Amino acid sequence: MNAMTCPGTTRRLRAGGDRPRRHGKAIIAALAVIFAVLGLAGCGSSAPTSSSTVVTSATPKIENGVQVFNVVGTAALKFSPSTLIAGPGKITVNLTVESGSPPHNLVVESISGARTDFASVDRPRSVTFTVDKPGNYRFVCTIHPSMQGTLTIS
Repeated sequence: MNAMTCPGTTRRLRAGGDRPRRHGKAIIAALAVIFAVLGLAGCGSSAPTSSSTVVTSATPKIENGVQVFNVVGTAALKFSPSTLIAGPGKITVNLTVESGSPPHNLVVESISGARTDFASVDRPRSVTFTVDKPGNYRFVCTIHPSMQGTLTIS
């Protein structure tokens, strides 16, 4: 093993550092605890929190017999979720816009009256409409035409 003397002392350094080997196990144990805590910190909610987290499909929450969807317009110009799966009947879509995103709206093109006003970060919008026919219905943001999704009625 190589050894060298610290300047101004007679103490010798071991190769690879001045730490005695008995501390190595304590350091490894401490690092294991830190990594375990950091790993668990990522567990929890699956709700979208940013444009990097986009939910692809969702089923509604039922409130007073109405199928309710909460949709987020993202800064990446996506709807989250982008596929809404519902049964025939009354549907409400609540549109919010994530921080850092431009305004968005949601228009179900082939359903009369199924359109929100423009939503912004501080101004969410909602629309309620009824769909009786099964099928796939495309929805878009009219400001960002490439921002699309599908309402599936089965």
